[in-house]
Amino acid sequence: MFFITQSEERPDGYVHLSTANAWTMWLSRNIPVGLHADVRHRLDSNLKHLLVGLELKAALIDPHAHRAHNQPSALFEPYFQNLIMEFGLAAFSVLEGLGSGHWLDQNNHDGGNAMRIERDAWRAALCTVYDPDGEHGLDGDVVRTLYLRDLLHQDRLGARVNIDWHAMTYDAAFEPARRAVRTLLRREAGVVPATTNLNMEQ
Repeated sequence: MFFITQSEERPDGYVHLSTANAWTMWLSRNIPVGLHADVRHRLDSNLKHLLVGLELKAALIDPHAHRAHNQPSALFEPYFQNLIMEFGLAAFSVLEGLGSGHWLDQNNHDGGNAMRIERDAWRAALCTVYDPDGEHGLDGDVVRTLYLRDLLHQDRLGARVNIDWHAMTYDAAFEPARRAVRTLLRREAGVVPATTNLNMEQ
């Protein structure tokens, strides 16, 4: 059994290592300095908490997915799929936040007027900064993460065949989202928190 814990009493459990503030340095190097101070502060506050949440979800998803055949499940299966869904949604927010920040910066806006940035625009800006040569497949991983996020819309049930949990698998949903986050962490890798599990390859 896998437990979430904050103490050494259960060494088989997940002990949080990074805190939200541990991400401030990395974010300060990745949120464009030309943005309005309030926008920078809001991005930092939102993204550092999302990143800590991603760490926890990854710490629960991986042991379940990679357990030996003779080991019991680490998670009840619907929890596993829910955590994968939540990981993808949070990763989407990180991608969107940094991509939007870089689009604003690249187009001489500071974000202070709260303009809406279209998905294709921030996606292209994100890839320009974090994977300009396409070496790490960031664009494909972002597209996959966005596609799975869109499957969750429940407003046109009759128009979609694949709104179900079978899409929320480790390989199809978790891995692309995690790869996308890992690609972001390659930039300014020297100030990524040393304790994070988000830049580890399985």
